[in-house]
Order: sequence, then structure tokens, then C-alpha cells
Amino acid sequence: MLTVGFPRAMSYYYLYPFFRTFVESLGGKLVVSPPTTKATLNKMEFCPTDEPCVAVKLLFAHAKELLDAGLDYLLIPSLVSVEPENFCCPKFIGAPYMVHNALRNGGRVFIPYIDLYHGDTRWQESFVALARELGVESREQALQALKHALKVQAAFEEALARFKLTYAEAYELFDQGKLWSLSPSPQKGAESTIGVVGHPYVLYDAVSLGLVPKVKEYGRVITPEMIPFAVAREEMKDIAEGERLWSFEAHLLGAALHLLRHRLVDRLILVSSFECGPESIVESFIEEEAQRQGIPFLLLTVDEHTGEAGLVTRIEAFMDIAPLKSAAADPFPATTRRLSTPVPGPQPKTMKVGFPSMGHLDLAIRAALKECGIECLPTPRASKEILELGKELSPEFVCLPFVITLGQMRYLLDRGATHILMVGGKGKCRLGWYAQIQEKLLRKLGYDFEMIIIDSPVPFATRWGKFREAIKKATGNASWWRVIRALYNGYHRIAAIDRAEKEVHRLRAFERDPGTADKLFKKFVREVERAPSSQVVRELLEDFLDTARQIPVEDTDPVRVRIVGEIWVVLEQYVNLELERMLGRSTDPRVWVDREISVTNWFHQHIFPTKEALRRREEIKKAAEPYLGIEVGGHGHVSIGLTVLAKQEGIDGIIHLMPFTCMPEIVAQNILVRLSEKLDLPILTLIITDQTGEAGIETRVEAFLDVLKERKLIKGRG
Repeated sequence: MLTVGFPRAMSYYYLYPFFRTFVESLGGKLVVSPPTTKATLNKMEFCPTDEPCVAVKLLFAHAKELLDAGLDYLLIPSLVSVEPENFCCPKFIGAPYMVHNALRNGGRVFIPYIDLYHGDTRWQESFVALARELGVESREQALQALKHALKVQAAFEEALARFKLTYAEAYELFDQGKLWSLSPSPQKGAESTIGVVGHPYVLYDAVSLGLVPKVKEYGRVITPEMIPFAVAREEMKDIAEGERLWSFEAHLLGAALHLLRHRLVDRLILVSSFECGPESIVESFIEEEAQRQGIPFLLLTVDEHTGEAGLVTRIEAFMDIAPLKSAAADPFPATTRRLSTPVPGPQPKTMKVGFPSMGHLDLAIRAALKECGIECLPTPRASKEILELGKELSPEFVCLPFVITLGQMRYLLDRGATHILMVGGKGKCRLGWYAQIQEKLLRKLGYDFEMIIIDSPVPFATRWGKFREAIKKATGNASWWRVIRALYNGYHRIAAIDRAEKEVHRLRAFERDPGTADKLFKKFVREVERAPSSQVVRELLEDFLDTARQIPVEDTDPVRVRIVGEIWVVLEQYVNLELERMLGRSTDPRVWVDREISVTNWFHQHIFPTKEALRRREEIKKAAEPYLGIEVGGHGHVSIGLTVLAKQEGIDGIIHLMPFTCMPEIVAQNILVRLSEKLDLPILTLIITDQTGEAGIETRVEAFLDVLKERKLIKGRG
């Protein structure tokens, strides 16, 4: 009988009955790590980076405890999607791979995965493989165990709501075999009812310092698991595309909205872990509804450094707050306005469109819309002013791309924009929720505008209609022939700029007079923006490349530095403190920048794929697979794949760029620590925040280049 360790963290708090039933049905034994203690917290250093939220760090700590107890096998699932319409947070997808790459003692991580999003049963084969590891070769027996485990999990979740139990209470009864013999008991009256909303891996772990029992001293406590799944999901229908919110967060948010809208609580507390990405989205919806209902709301953020005295003081102060006067005339509002619809009332006759940008993308979009006869306001470059405009409104732990693009929207609205154009696309990353949250925040300030959200048209059967409507709205109902011609025109502009920029990356490493290529490129971008047609753009690119070839060069032996990371931070020069120019200015050593991430490459891989782009995409995916077996959203797996390929492609070092709290890149950063050792490849991760200073970045980059220079010299001598 094989014994496997199951860390008391993350997936344990949601799916413990499921995994215990599956393992035991096949004759295995599941050993859960003990509850968190001070000794457990000391083992969080097993996590190689500081960026993950405390939930992920606790996963590492509990995995270490199991390994230290002599268990060689760990069971850590990858939860890609536990519902057909949505995904799980990237940390649930990538966490097992993070632990797997951190192992040094010969231990092994079994990583079954659940993926209902893609509508097939391929994920079930990972459980068949797990069954074989447990000593059961029969596929039929494995699938029967899986079916039984799913039934037990469903019954467990039903019991949570039926008996009004917390996860902690229910797990104790489940282990004792008493859960199924309970009978509902009438709820006792209490002076106050408090909603406490948060992930169970925070609420019921020692890191929360016994928060739920502390709140119970003030009255009856209701938590999300006590609200039936169907009830919580019904509330989410009033949020545009609410069914596509991350699964666990959707239940958390739906439960909170139910408690608030039906006034089942006198006050509500949202408990989050420091740096929690999904919470930065959920928070805005809950806070707005609490304000509408006049119910006091408190956001508590905890991590491994949270002090008990401060926590108790905040709870005491919150309980002293008198209920607010409801802002809603109807205490049970039927819906929350869907965000992508115009505000009722007279609309301006002249349509003026504004949109945030990424690199030079705004230039292409503006050209395309101009082709359709739409007036566009120029997008302001990212700057300190733009940053402050967005920062004033943004949730605390949202990433920098959200803040800057929100600031650009606000700037454009102040200058007469009537419509804001923004991308959507609900997936693993937060990007798909930006537009909706940004619209809510801007409307709070009284801005009257229409948000046009451009989402992916795939799959066509379900999403083509919305895509077509958004395109027609953005182009002033232009004919499809005109729209296609406009998109073609815009595409050629950004493709030309990307091609020219790639040449500049090479030239900087060899030009005799540093800065010559930059001046030529700056002039080229201005000319492309003014070009009347795609034909002229092609001619400009040919002229640029001819002129670039005539720039005087010298014989140098540059180091090759590959830039990977989150696409927006990689392309926004103000945000990354003009990293590429900084590298290009280096004279000892000279630097040849390799940056594969671009708008054109993304377009070729995802919108109108080319054979070459698809081949490269598959190559990157295969390279990443041994270290990160499932895509975690954004460019997380790309960062890993490009790093693995770097050695064989002549790259001397990697610079990894990520915005603070970026979920996919946090997963990648964690794995890159191991890759740097295994591949003997220097990797520098730069975490970009609104506080990032140029001097600090320059110092770190200079030190990194010194390492690459020394290694190149040693390699040359060897």
C-alpha cells in the first residue's frame, strides 16, 4: 500500500474529501500534514522566492513537513478548471510545479489535474496514471474510484450548506465519520450576524490567528461555504460574464452578494492574503454592494507577519461601527448594471474614441479606426502623471498594467473621450476583468462614457456575436470590407515597427557611435504614424533597413541578453525604465538584446496564425513542459520555455520582467530559480512597481552584466 502526503494547504481546503476518497478507494493511504504551527511557518523558506501569497508559501512549508517526516511521495493537484465555463487562479494551476522544481531530496510530486473547461475527459487520464502509481493497473477501477470520489465531494459540499458548517468543522466530522449522520438543527438567535468571506486556506489556517473564533465572540458567523453553490451562482448572473470568474472566487463573491443583497448579515468582513491577485478584482464588487446596502464592510489582509494585537484592534473597532444608511431605495436590488452597456440618457453626437496602449500598439489602432472615419484621441504615454491618475482609484494589490491603463482612460475622458476601447477575454490572468472594474471605478467619479470591450471571437459559436457587435460599435458601424482593410492597415504598421525595433536591438551592440540607431528608429516611428497607406509603410521599412545597414559598426563581442516576462511590462519603456536602451548604452560589455515577445508575434500566434509562429509556439510549450506542464495564463509558460531554449540559442543571460502581484509570472519566477541552477544560466528578475527607481535597476543590471562579461571571458579562455 503506497502512502502519499497531502499538504494541508490550498487544494486541501477545497477538495480533501475528494482526494482522500480516491486514494483510499484504490487501497492507498493519504497522510495530511499537521495543522500549521510556528515551526511550519519557519519552513516557508522552502519556497525559493518571496513573491507568492502566503497560501502558496504555506503549501511549500507543509510539503517540507511531509518530506521531513519521511514521506517520499506528495500529492499536489493542478486545478486548471473545476467548472466548464471558467478557470482557477494561476497559483492553483502552477503551485504543484513550483514545489516539484524545488525538491532536492529525491522526493516526487504526483500532479493529477482537473480541467473541465475544454469539454473533454483527457484530464481523467492523469488520475488513471495516479492509480498506477498507487499500484492499480486497471483503468476501469481507477475511473470507478474517480466517480465515487466526485460523488463524495458533492455530498460533502451539500452538507456544508445544509448544516451551516465551516470547512474546519466539517473536516473534523468527516474524519470521524460523523458528517453523514448529522441532522439540521435550528439556528439560534443572536444579537448580530457577521459575514466572514475569504478563502478557507486563509480563514481556517493558523496564519489568520483564529480570526473566525474571534469574530464569533460578537455574534453568529456566516461563511461562503454555508451558501449553496446554486444560490451563489445565481447572484453572479447580475455581473457581466460573472460565470467566467475564477471558480473559487466566483463562489466567494456570489455568497457575499447574496448575504448583502438579502440583508442576511449586519456587517461583512473580507479576509485576503497579501498579494492575492483575484481578491483585487473581487474586492471592488463586494465593497460597492456593501455601500449600496448600507452594511459596514471591512477588508482584512493577512500574511505570515500579521500581528494578533493589530488584528484584534481592527475587529474591535469594526464591531463598534453603526450600520450605515442604505444608499439603495430598494433593499433587494434585482441586478447590478451590466458594465458594457451605455449609460441611459442623451449621448453626444460626436464619437471620440480613446484607448490605453501597450508599446506602439495605439499607433496601429488609431490608424485602423481613422480608416473607418472614427475620431481618436492620442493615447498619453505612461508617465508619473498617468500613474497617479490611476493609482488614486485602483485596488491595493492590483498589478501595475491595470493602474497605468486606468490612468490613461481617466486622462482621455478628461479631454473629451466619449468611448473607451479596451480588450477583454476572461481567462486565467486578471486582464479579462480590467475593463469591467475600471469602468466601475471611473463611473464612481461621475464620468459618463461607453466602454467598448473587444473580446476574442473564439469559439465562434458562442462569442462571435459579441465580438461582431463590439467591432461594429468601435468602427461606427463601418462595412466589413472597410473594417478588414482598416485592420490590415493597422497590422502592417505595428509589424513594421516590430521588425525595425528588432534591427535596432542588434545594431546597438555593434554601432560605432551609440545612439545612432535610436535616432533613426524614432524618426521611422513618426513617419509610420503619418503614412497614408500600407504600401507606404512597407517602403518606409525598406528604407529604414537600407539606412540601418549603412550605420558604421565596429567589431565587438557582445553578450546576448534575452528579455522575457509579462508582455505589457516588457513593451512599455517608461514602466521598465527603458531597459532595452539601458542595455544598449552599455559599452563594457556591449549587449545584444533578444526580445521575442512583441505585438506582432502575439498576433501571429493567437489571431491570424502563421506556420512559423505556430511552430515556435509549440517549441516553447514543449521546452517548458518538464518544468511547467500546464499553461498558467499570460506569458508565464512562455517565460519558462524561452529560458529553457536560451542555452541552445546562444543566449548568455535572461532578464525576467514582471509587475508586482502578477500571478502567472509569480509562478514562472519561482521555477526560474531552479532553472538558473540546472541550466547554469544567469537570470535576473526585476519586479516592477510604482515605486521602482531607475538607480536601483541600473545598479542591478550593471552587476548582472558584469557577471555575464566575466563568464564570457572564462568561457573564452576555456
